[in-house]
Amino acid sequence: MKNKSKGISLDYMADHYDKSMFTERSRFRKKQTVMIGLKEGESVLDVGCGTGSLSILAKLSVGDAGRVSGIDIAPGMIRKSKEKAKRYGLNIDFRPASVTSLPFADEQFDVIISSLMFHHLPLPVKKEGLGEIHRVMKRDGRFFLADFGAPHVITAPLMCALLIWLGSTRYQLLGKLPALIKKSGFRNVRRVKKGLFLDYFIIRKE
Repeated sequence: MKNKSKGISLDYMADHYDKSMFTERSRFRKKQTVMIGLKEGESVLDVGCGTGSLSILAKLSVGDAGRVSGIDIAPGMIRKSKEKAKRYGLNIDFRPASVTSLPFADEQFDVIISSLMFHHLPLPVKKEGLGEIHRVMKRDGRFFLADFGAPHVITAPLMCALLIWLGSTRYQLLGKLPALIKKSGFRNVRRVKKGLFLDYFIIRKE
């Protein structure tokens, strides 16, 4: 498949990203892993994997019988992901790719993960990406999505001040993402948690 790089690449952050709160050692990532509810032997795709934090936690959850792949459009992020997986002694398939052209056959994955990636995508790319996620997810699979949504009343002034000027993020702050997900063929869109900054969804085809 042709690799179309659309959306914002965070390649320039690759060597510094793991100094943030988003590493595999963080409470933030560990709580996400619990919400996903991974089981031993499942196949997992981490879309917009960054430096591979959730991919690593996913592999530890699904064990040797499971398989984990991670894609990101930033080559630097993929390089860091591979370095970290090697350090942990984990076999994870990291590769540079765009969500608009996932290099996998239809219905390959039990679980697809996307954390803090969708707000970087322009609306047409969100639509394409959701279509690709729908294509590669098994019929009885699930899609875990964590990203900005309609802001919590406490944090609304701050979020709007910082993010409303970005068209790709403004769409989500207006609460439109769940409807777009349903238009992409997913029938069951369930918000499992509303945080101060992020919405957390478990999404299914049926």
